[in-house]
Amino acid sequence: MYRINGFSTLIVLATLLMASTPSWALRSDRNQPINIKADRVEINEKTETSHYQGNVYLKQGSLIINADSIMVYLKEGKLIKIIIDGSPATFEQKPEDNKDVVQSSAQHMEYYATRQLLILKQDARIIQGANNFSGDFIEYDTLNSTVKANKDENSDSRVHAIIQPKKDTAEDNDAPNSTPIDSKSDAKSTPPANPEKETPTE
Repeated sequence: MYRINGFSTLIVLATLLMASTPSWALRSDRNQPINIKADRVEINEKTETSHYQGNVYLKQGSLIINADSIMVYLKEGKLIKIIIDGSPATFEQKPEDNKDVVQSSAQHMEYYATRQLLILKQDARIIQGANNFSGDFIEYDTLNSTVKANKDENSDSRVHAIIQPKKDTAEDNDAPNSTPIDSKSDAKSTPPANPEKETPTE
């Protein structure tokens, strides 16, 4: 087991997280350097785990994580899950160039790499633009872009969701209700009748 102390950038996590960039993230994020800072880290090669503690800060492109603790689990060198704890821990990332940043916060977060599933527990919240989901438990399926929110059985709080309707585009507003008829083209489409020739009289 290795222990690294001191508030410093930890390059060692870079190789562990390169494959963890979620599918909803900007593609350019994968090519950005990973900058990690923490008070201390413990790495166990036998169990393939690494534990980052104390003012943990991680940034890769648009991805920014702030937490008290980040635990990374691997299996045969591949990422299995990431456990994030804080008071609260925050996780934000821009999904696409034309989309708002996804901001999430909770006391406890779990990211499962294979299923690309992000689970938030205790004071959970996900915000994207004017859309807002909050509850005791939020499950964000990043692969299928679905959100499930529930309340704790022992809690009196309820799930709260604010979803803003999409604005009409200018093209939709300017679109005519019916297709105009071109009288000239219709006239050409109907051939004129051939008049019968008059027989000259003698």
